[in-house]
Amino acid sequence: MEQLTRVDRAEDPHFAVRTALGVGLAITLGQVLNVSVPMLPAALALSLLSGQRGKFRIVRAVVPLAFPVLAWLFSYLAALTVSDPLLFLSLFLLLSFAGLYLMVYRGSPGGVLLIVFPALFSMTAIASDQVLVAMRDSMAMSGPTCVVVIVLVNMVFPTPSDRLHIPEPEPHQSSEVLLDLILRTGIFALVLIYCYGSADTNLIILPIIVAFVLGQSTHHMRRQEAIARISATVIGGTLALVILLCYRVMPQLPMLIGALVLATLFFTAKMFDGERSAVTYQFAGSVTIVIVMSSFASRDAIEIIAQRIALSTGAAVLAISLLALLEAIFLAPRQAMAASPD
Repeated sequence: MEQLTRVDRAEDPHFAVRTALGVGLAITLGQVLNVSVPMLPAALALSLLSGQRGKFRIVRAVVPLAFPVLAWLFSYLAALTVSDPLLFLSLFLLLSFAGLYLMVYRGSPGGVLLIVFPALFSMTAIASDQVLVAMRDSMAMSGPTCVVVIVLVNMVFPTPSDRLHIPEPEPHQSSEVLLDLILRTGIFALVLIYCYGSADTNLIILPIIVAFVLGQSTHHMRRQEAIARISATVIGGTLALVILLCYRVMPQLPMLIGALVLATLFFTAKMFDGERSAVTYQFAGSVTIVIVMSSFASRDAIEIIAQRIALSTGAAVLAISLLALLEAIFLAPRQAMAASPD
């Protein structure tokens, strides 16, 4: 897939303010609409707005309208097949295979949706019917909410540039496409089976991290992705802890929303010329939002942060190590034979 690039300050000077305002508006609307999974609207708004480059296009803004359709589709498939473990696992592994193909060999962001959405709904289906319904309804409400947010903030803070950003993905080239995808899907299958066996929705981050790492073409890109995800988790978790400590002193929702807006403003401003990659700052902002919004439950903030860091690190290292090992055992000999002269 196309890597998230830095933002050109001259082209889009309002980028950071627009994104931060969008996150604040998404959090507010999520609270008004009483979304069961409160971090979803804000996290999705951050992801979509921080990925905006060049001139605003309404076509990109309406993409989240597909979220309710996907949420109902995958929740229905999960509920329909969860009582048949073999069919359930086969179906969602097939979707993962297709998603990895789109990510790696077509460079399509649609592959992310085809992996993340099934993983979310299959894990919540195993947890309980109530959790599945809550995730489905939250995602269904988050999609239209994001459309409203994206359109509004782009009206208030429009991009002055007329340049249309055309994605330039770099599809992976391999002489062993099927084998490569089988190896990647096999690693993802191990993670999914472990998550299914635990029936713990707190592990949802595991398949997501693994999918983003496995979706990178080369070992170098996978290593960069892993480093970005791990460092972002540490940075975002640290800032989330500071915000939650302030919230304990002043337990007011407007203060919490204001703190998350400022945190988003900080991270998105770093996407102009920060020391780290743009994806690091994007993911750090997402981690901060998820951890802070998760604190409304009964779990301790330090526990959430520690678990998030451990899961992100473990998932990234597992994906890189296993794929490198399997490539060395199965792919490298075949590629060497194909490259050698007859």
